[in-house]
Amino acid sequence: MKRDKEKTDNFIDDGRTVADMSGIYNKSLFGGRMNAEDWEKADEMEAERLSYAEDMNYRPWEKKELSRTEKVALVLGALKASLLIWLAFVVGLGGFILILTLVFKSILE
Repeated sequence: MKRDKEKTDNFIDDGRTVADMSGIYNKSLFGGRMNAEDWEKADEMEAERLSYAEDMNYRPWEKKELSRTEKVALVLGALKASLLIWLAFVVGLGGFILILTLVFKSILE
């Protein structure tokens, strides 16, 4: 344990990016294929990323403000994720109630 703590205490971040994930296009949660507009948008994002390649101090994760479309995408993504979790709980609760109903029906008969 002491050895691991020494390794983390001596770590110095030099600011280099191992894998820049800023240009990755977000696909829809329920959609499967990209249409022509999505491919064009992905190409534009790639061109923008390459234009910033010369500037080594560019850090897209330090962007302070989000555009309206980015905010809407974040809200919809959170709602979709919560809907899936809610759906899993409802199905589980329904299965539990069904099992209890069958067990008590067989006991009472």
